[in-house]
Amino acid sequence: MDALERATFNAMPSQTTENYNEKQYFQMANQIEIQRGVYAFSLPFDRQMNNVLGARSGYTCCYANMHQGWTKFAQHLWYKNKSNGIAALIYSPNVLSTTVGAEKQKIAITENTQYPFNDNIDFQMEMKKSVQFQFQLRIPTWCTNAEIYVNNQKVSFETKNGIVTLDQKWNNKDKITLKLPMKVQASSWADNSKTIERGPLVYALKMEEKWDKANQENEGEYFILNSSSKWNYGLWEESVKDLDKNVQVKQIGLKENFKWNLENAPIELTIKSKQIPDWKAVNGLAYLPVSGRDGVYKGNVDANLETITLVPIGFTKLRVVAFPLVK
Repeated sequence: MDALERATFNAMPSQTTENYNEKQYFQMANQIEIQRGVYAFSLPFDRQMNNVLGARSGYTCCYANMHQGWTKFAQHLWYKNKSNGIAALIYSPNVLSTTVGAEKQKIAITENTQYPFNDNIDFQMEMKKSVQFQFQLRIPTWCTNAEIYVNNQKVSFETKNGIVTLDQKWNNKDKITLKLPMKVQASSWADNSKTIERGPLVYALKMEEKWDKANQENEGEYFILNSSSKWNYGLWEESVKDLDKNVQVKQIGLKENFKWNLENAPIELTIKSKQIPDWKAVNGLAYLPVSGRDGVYKGNVDANLETITLVPIGFTKLRVVAFPLVK
């Protein structure tokens, strides 16, 4: 379930346009431009349409199937257990109508949340009469200090295989609140690079995005993107050593009817970095520079510390996600 959320909230929205009409066949973690061409992919199609945002990018079978992603995600938010209890294993705003308990009583549960953009998830129950059943919740592996409240009263709980089971008689208007505090962490990616994560979200360098529409006779319309933003940053090693102290989290808030674009990014992180002058694009690609065995880049590094802004990768099209470490 952790892996499912990771793919859904990070990889899926970053690979399509905000109206879900165009897609990339291949996207890159460090993606500093989107252009026609043959990139370092395993399938270098002669059409050169793997990286652009278009209806015919890559194979068209993906265009026929891509719209199933969010609908199947929503369809599998809830599960039943063997005793006719229910399990919330993936979190997203929704309303569930089902039957529970030995009596198979009808119940409705409204889940109110802006997860994964904040850590609070509320479940409000509606039923005609009280009923005994198991209510199960998933605690993600990245969360070490989850809290659960029933009708605003904090309850103690045990976790087994990542699942909490609340087994009791429930009443109309009962409310369960799950809090999943999110800690900033640095994960290790390819070539000794570091990536900043928080909760289920991966964060990327915020870059200006210049969109242009192009047209090929055989391919139709598609989008290419460029940026004038600086991107060749290394994360300052001292900041990464103490992320709690050195990363500032700015909660902007989720706009009503938001879209997955840079303008709507609801969270920003800031961290200290330095530019790497010799890290330059090669044929439009930001190949990571070689680091030493200690994971720190040994080449020429700018002396000035700069503060860079990171946003959730799902709201980006151009970005750097995997950063070298610098002193």
